Amino acid sequence: MAKTEDGISFVAADVEVSQDGVSWETLVRHGVSVGTSGGDRSTGEVNVWDDERPIIGAGKLGSKDVTVRYVYTEIVDDPFNVVRGWYSAVGGVCYLRYWPGGQVVGNYVFSTGKGILTNFKDPEGEASDGAVILGEFTVKSEGLDKAIWAGS
Repeated sequence: MAKTEDGISFVAADVEVSQDGVSWETLVRHGVSVGTSGGDRSTGEVNVWDDERPIIGAGKLGSKDVTVRYVYTEIVDDPFNVVRGWYSAVGGVCYLRYWPGGQVVGNYVFSTGKGILTNFKDPEGEASDGAVILGEFTVKSEGLDKAIWAGS
C-alpha cells in the first residue's frame, strides 16, 4: 500500500477566540501553536476470584484543554490585550475555534463551545538570548467538536 500524499502542515492554521460565541477575534497574525490535552475516557475495573484479568467498564469522557501560544506585542489586537481581560473577568468565559489547514470552506474546524480560561501567562523572558516573547493561555471545555467549515 502506498503512503499518503495528503498530509497537511499547521503552517496555514487559523485560530479565533470569542467571549460570546458570536463576535470572533482572529489570532492569525500572532499565533504560534495550538496544543490539546485531556479528554480521556474514565474507566473502572474489578477483579473476580477465578481470573487474573480484570473486568473493565467504560466511563464518561473528561474535559479537554486547548492551549494557544502566540507572539506577544503591545498593539491593541494582541491576544494578550484581548484575552487577558476575559481571563480576569468573573467566570473567565472563552470560546475557541481553529482550522489546522486554514479557514477555507471545506476544511475542518475544531471548536470548544463555551469554555473557561484556566491559565493565562503574562510576558516573560531573558535578556541574554534575544528570543521573541511568547504568551500563552488555556481554555478548558467539555470537548472539541469537529465540523466541515461552510463559511462565516
